[in-house]
Amino acid sequence: MTWLLAAPARAQQSALPADLVALDTREGEALLVESAARADYFHIAGHHTTQETPAACGIASAVTILNALQVPAPLDDKLGIQTFTHGDFFNSCTRTVYTPESVARGGTTLAQLADLLRCHPVRVDVVHGEDTTLEDFRKRLAENLADPTNFIVVNYLRSEVGQEYTGHHSPLGAYNSAKDRVLVMDVARYKYPPTWVPTESLYKAIRTTDLVSGRSRGYLVVAAAEKPPGPSGERSARSPLRILGGIAAVVFVAGFGLGVIVGAWRTRRKLARKA
Repeated sequence: MTWLLAAPARAQQSALPADLVALDTREGEALLVESAARADYFHIAGHHTTQETPAACGIASAVTILNALQVPAPLDDKLGIQTFTHGDFFNSCTRTVYTPESVARGGTTLAQLADLLRCHPVRVDVVHGEDTTLEDFRKRLAENLADPTNFIVVNYLRSEVGQEYTGHHSPLGAYNSAKDRVLVMDVARYKYPPTWVPTESLYKAIRTTDLVSGRSRGYLVVAAAEKPPGPSGERSARSPLRILGGIAAVVFVAGFGLGVIVGAWRTRRKLARKA
């Protein structure tokens, strides 16, 4: 009974580790006020979208960015206005890249999210963590987050910044160079608030390997374009998970086949003895 009465008062969001700073604290607010590179925050905040399923962080990030860029959007039947939502993000082009059902099953890699975005009127630059240095990352943050004509979506491993385990996508809102912290506008808003993360921790998190793609994670720089450029068609690296899955499938089929042969041989022997 005590637990039931106390349950409604429990915090809904997960606790942040000591070295992360929530935006909705005095320290978090001060970090934003003192940031020179904060232009993106005001555009992102106005269109900050919550992911609708556990695997839809990439889609929520893309929807947030597309609306923040104010590129031509489809007419939403439910709202009666032109805007991007999880549902109408997918069109005939995006379905050739990755279907909503596939996203629901396994989320998106950095390259897949880039190609999904390219089905809309935006230009996308892909930067893998393994291809950049910490200093270059800091420089890019300072430049891009001060420029409201482009936005950054980061793909990182949560556990590297002290959060819960998995790979994740979210837009970035601001960079405080004096304190060397970057504001992650988490699209899992039910789980974590917008959070100031040490830049070096986020850098390490984007350099981790995504086992689905076989490459490091990283970030996208997205800007408006006159028309959709279309998917790049670039093939992903051979995934370790797929390689292991293929080996497991071969072993399973071989084992099954051997079992059938052995079973048939034993049956023939039994029949021969009876005869």
